[in-house]
Amino acid sequence: MSGPASRLWIAWETQRRSLGLAPLLGADLRLFLHKGWSRYPRCLAGTAAVFPKTPGKIVFVQNPSMILAAWACLLKGLLGFPLVVDRHSNFAYLSGRKAGLKRRLSDLLSDFTLRHADLTLVTNGELAERVERAGGRAFVLPDPFPDLSAWRPVAEAAEAEPRSIREILFVSSWAFDEPIEAALEACRRLRGEAVVRITGRVPAGFARKLRNAPDNFIPTGFLSENDFFAAMAKCDAVMAVTGREATLVCGGYEGAAMGKPLILGDSSALRAYFDAGCVYTDGSAADLEARIRELIGGLPAHRAAISAWHARREVEWRGRLSALEGVLAGLVAPAPALALDGRGLAADAMAGSPGAPAL
Repeated sequence: MSGPASRLWIAWETQRRSLGLAPLLGADLRLFLHKGWSRYPRCLAGTAAVFPKTPGKIVFVQNPSMILAAWACLLKGLLGFPLVVDRHSNFAYLSGRKAGLKRRLSDLLSDFTLRHADLTLVTNGELAERVERAGGRAFVLPDPFPDLSAWRPVAEAAEAEPRSIREILFVSSWAFDEPIEAALEACRRLRGEAVVRITGRVPAGFARKLRNAPDNFIPTGFLSENDFFAAMAKCDAVMAVTGREATLVCGGYEGAAMGKPLILGDSSALRAYFDAGCVYTDGSAADLEARIRELIGGLPAHRAAISAWHARREVEWRGRLSALEGVLAGLVAPAPALALDGRGLAADAMAGSPGAPAL
């Protein structure tokens, strides 16, 4: 693996994926976290100052920000460095944004960055195919699993406790794509069976609805990282439900790393990757109620399945990282006879193979 002298990772916001991937790829992580009206001028200037002035140093940029990715593509043409954009699942068509002027501008910038980046990292095969259709070059790399081994004794102690009422941790940002009202209604029918604790700051517009919430639907408010993982360690299962297609949820990676069975949305991408130790819901109140009961009824089996799944995916992920290193080496010293087949990568990733990419 190359060291920090040959790789640079730039981000304009803090995301666990960048914090985890940069050191694993031996990249020097530079964060530009300016706020307010001067954010973009200051971030653009600071970023330009750290871009390598000689070819050969690979630059990774996190998208979001789309502006950062576009800026990097422009400067790449001037300075000649290899550029990798970590796009994970940041695509406007998944955001629910209406097809107005802002969406069209976002799509234009998106296609520009996909065509001009040397490589675009995404989390699943569906998004890899979209990158390729836009004329880009994709590599599928799901998020690295967080190391939660320090929390495992707490989790195991919680699992050993006799409980008549099960605890579900709903990992939420209170976003449009999460079935929060449906979960609240499902809890009315699950009194005496389950408690759902939902994380994240409660939006002001939701406060009135919570006045009539059942007592087994409990907002935690914002949690520090330590408090968040403490709550996760003590729960029986993690719920991370989104209606977005082609999106692998952070709460799924975290819950699995903690050894907790998962309640997830019912997309093809989620079913393909999180293929054991989980139940899948369409997000309606009736289906959430049914899926929570299904998980509670088979909790020991689901616990064993998610632990085995996590061990398997960890090995596969290391294989994907090794394959990525091979591709990165080709960006610095390209071999004209070799060609990356993005569709082969996508099929390989969806199949869960840890093998090298089709080159």
